[in-house]
Amino acid sequence: MLIVLVLLSALLFAIITISTNNSSATRNGIAGLMLVLLVGSIALLFVNDDQHWGMKTVTTTTEKPLTSATDMSGANLLLYQALGNGKEKIFIYKTSAQQKKVTTTPADIKTTSSVTKSSAKNAKLVTKTTRYVYRNGFYRALFAGTGNNHTFKSRHNEFKVGSNWVVLSTQQAKQLQKQAKVTAAKTKTELAAAVKAKMTAALQQNPQMTTEQQQALQKQYTTAAQAQAQQQLLAQLQKESLK
Repeated sequence: MLIVLVLLSALLFAIITISTNNSSATRNGIAGLMLVLLVGSIALLFVNDDQHWGMKTVTTTTEKPLTSATDMSGANLLLYQALGNGKEKIFIYKTSAQQKKVTTTPADIKTTSSVTKSSAKNAKLVTKTTRYVYRNGFYRALFAGTGNNHTFKSRHNEFKVGSNWVVLSTQQAKQLQKQAKVTAAKTKTELAAAVKAKMTAALQQNPQMTTEQQQALQKQYTTAAQAQAQQQLLAQLQKESLK
């Protein structure tokens, strides 16, 4: 409506002031009225666009599951890239195991993110998006055509993860991956030695074990040793994790 008033009042004001030569009170009054309508309409459009007059905020909440951003045995990873002085961060994540490319949070001042440790079994991303909408049909009609309805105001991403999740910077993740490659062979050797020692002790106690029993016991020892190694890795990662 206001856009129509701006165009109409500007057109009538121009016609009255240009095409009419006499300066009667009626002419001046109509011209003044058109000018007031023009200025008033523009002012209301400006206030609506700049101060969101006639609007209210509405927040919508969405939830998505989270999976580890990268493969690392024994740990689920949520990564981030620090910006500027490090207070602002871009988070890097996946919402499904089948997702090939990671997703990142937007790098803008209207988007904030936080990490919450939760006791929930499944990790999830809770996104709250706030937009400006018109208070009622009157304001919607008044500012029709401006394109301001559902204007984006802000967004907050909350990553709710369990105690088995680790939050690392991309630099930390790269360093740990390099370290893991270097220590992988050593860890494998240590695991094999530990399993062999336990098998030797078990055979000394029970020399009559069958081949099947030995294989089952070795599998049990190997699984336990791998689980222990994963727990040690997780403990190391938790020390590096963002608090």
